[in-house]
Amino acid sequence: MIYRATQIVYDALIEDNFKCSIREGESSSTVVAGVNGDNCTFDVLFISQDNENDVSVRIYDLCRFKDVKRDAVLAACNKCNCAYRFVRFTADDDNTVTVSADVPVETANPGKVCVELFIRCMRIVDECYPEIMRAIVS
Repeated sequence: MIYRATQIVYDALIEDNFKCSIREGESSSTVVAGVNGDNCTFDVLFISQDNENDVSVRIYDLCRFKDVKRDAVLAACNKCNCAYRFVRFTADDDNTVTVSADVPVETANPGKVCVELFIRCMRIVDECYPEIMRAIVS
């Protein structure tokens, strides 16, 4: 099932000339938009789990790291979190970095908000990626 917000976000991204697709799951529907930045390549997922305007923005597996680098990666994620609003960098238990943001439920037009978040995510992730990679390779 494609939830209402998923279709709204998809239409808004297409209207702004971004390439994206829709994935349907059993309990969610997702808009996937690929990014080829200056420093990295990643997919931004806009996930809806109901017919409200609820949308979660996720970038899974931005990069992988060895457990021995966890402290350095956590410090790099924290530095990025302090430098930028709107998105949150986390070092997950599976030794990957995830980036996340949430769209407020009371947003009347999640499409417009998600396009803005998409642009911000592209910029912020591309700027933070070298910092996180320095932590991994140092």
